[in-house]
Amino acid sequence: MRSCPDCAATYPDDYAICPKDGAPLQDTTLWQVGTVVRGKYLIQSRLGEGGMAIVYKAHHELLDESRALKVIRPDLARDTEFMARFKNEAISARKLNHPNAVRVDDLDIAEDGLPFIAMELVVGDTLKTLIQQTGPLPATLVLNIAMPVCEALDAAHKLGLIHRDIKPENIVLVAQRDGPPVPKILDFGISRLREETAQAKGLTQTGMVIGTPEYMSPEQVMGKRRIEIDGRSDLYSLGVVMYRMLTGELPFQGESTMEMILQHLKIPPKAPHQLKPGLAIPEVVSHIVMKALEKNRENRYATGAEMATAIKRALRKLEWGSAKSVTGPVGAKTDAPGAPAVRSYGAPARQATLGAAAAPAVPVGEKPIYRSFARIRPQTKKFPTRWALALVAVAVLMGGAFAAWQYSKSWTSAKPAVGPPAGTAKSEPAKAPELSPSGEPKSVETPKVGPVATAPNGQRPGERKKLTYDEQAKIVELDSLAAIYYREGGCAKALPVYEQVLEIDPHDPRAYAALRKCYSRARSGVPINPAPPATPDASPNP
Repeated sequence: MRSCPDCAATYPDDYAICPKDGAPLQDTTLWQVGTVVRGKYLIQSRLGEGGMAIVYKAHHELLDESRALKVIRPDLARDTEFMARFKNEAISARKLNHPNAVRVDDLDIAEDGLPFIAMELVVGDTLKTLIQQTGPLPATLVLNIAMPVCEALDAAHKLGLIHRDIKPENIVLVAQRDGPPVPKILDFGISRLREETAQAKGLTQTGMVIGTPEYMSPEQVMGKRRIEIDGRSDLYSLGVVMYRMLTGELPFQGESTMEMILQHLKIPPKAPHQLKPGLAIPEVVSHIVMKALEKNRENRYATGAEMATAIKRALRKLEWGSAKSVTGPVGAKTDAPGAPAVRSYGAPARQATLGAAAAPAVPVGEKPIYRSFARIRPQTKKFPTRWALALVAVAVLMGGAFAAWQYSKSWTSAKPAVGPPAGTAKSEPAKAPELSPSGEPKSVETPKVGPVATAPNGQRPGERKKLTYDEQAKIVELDSLAAIYYREGGCAKALPVYEQVLEIDPHDPRAYAALRKCYSRARSGVPINPAPPATPDASPNP
């Protein structure tokens, strides 16, 4: 690879002069800071390198976002078969879209002929760094890191992507402003690409192990073919990671790679809660780890979703369980020489640095640990306020309904029965109240109504009589006359006229209104005197 010292553009090795400015090109094996790749990726720094690729931090000039560029080494870029596998793996990884897996954005070939993939740039420490800095982690933190990793693995396995190299170095903890860090899995597809490349070159025929022996599943260490390894291999590796997070140690340790491989195949590990009883690791958490570490993959969790469900159940159980110490039994003395650091769940804890957005830390003993964000101490039982308010509202509504019902009964019984009920054939004319010499009524009787069945005109009950034109004109005349009589002589003089109206139309509203008004006054003892003279615009009816 050659680069231009003036414009920082890169070109293949057979170029001698920069086509843009004519400057002589210089040999280089690395992309220089300031180089713009494909007209959009500005190289800012080199993040790291491995056996297959070099990783750069770049700025996407068009989107104004940061990216990580993983550039394949020149010797591999000239391998046609490798390039075909690289393309297929990059396309498969591009389909994985999960918040806990690093996103692949682009696949391209740079101007110098080197292929690269552009990925999401994550800022944070790896899980390996956290374990090295803090030692054993609280059980709830272990579960809350492992659960989203299981979900990401499940999404990848459904797409046919098997990671093959799950280990603390490939899990990055991205710091959040509020809340716990978010785990993200690195290098989906790269590990498989490394394995296939080694097989193509015949490296596995000499007994060379492709992967990280400390975290490899029994199927991998036995040299199973790629098609014989499924997602349960990744779950086994995650079980090893959880074991180390809980205890600070690996379940299998040996002085040589072969010794470690034999332990993966033959020797069952000691349960975490038995290995470190002083850490008070809950047995329900230890059970999840041991099930993931089963030698026979048929006895492990079948999918990442199944393992995530088991972790969620364990978190709920711990949340409502009794409070226990993370690093020792509750009540243990910490001021004694050599006593282990003790912290109960829910106590303040130091949060490890994860990039620039690290949370403030509080030292606990001599080792920092993450603050657990899953509550383990039983919550205080509180009476639900919304239910109390609902009960009060129901009581008020029922009380109001009962009061309205009582008032309705009393009002109905006290309401004067004025006018004929609906459906009468013909009402008996109402008699005017007999007046004393002073003009006050002596007594008033409710008009009597004949039986419904004796309607002479064949009307159905409740049906109003149909009036002729002459009858309607007569009613208007009598109503006006009754209004005049009421103003001059009150009810005593007006009632006989209203009786004539009722003889024509038993349902006339104005006649009934007048009768109701006169009868109510007579029953209450109010003198029935003539009404005061009406104003010109006043209604003539009472």
